Amino acid sequence: MATHRQTKIPLETQLGLLAMQFRGTRNEARRAEVATAYAQVVRDLIEGGEWEEMPSFEDMLPDDRMPQDFFTYWSIPSPLQKGD
Repeated sequence: MATHRQTKIPLETQLGLLAMQFRGTRNEARRAEVATAYAQVVRDLIEGGEWEEMPSFEDMLPDDRMPQDFFTYWSIPSPLQKGD
């Protein structure tokens, strides 16, 4: 019996795929699921300690759906935070 090894999709690529799924639906329940999965991939990248390149805008979710961990990690202000 042959064993097939499934290639693991790199985490950075997963962000792009999730962003595409998010943009591909208007179903808010599905968008919430995708945003949750996106946030988990962001946490995995941060915990892995080797996230070296910020994703392109196409690979991001809208500002109001991006996880706060993303902004914290990249040391950029969250567009949703009010200035003093």
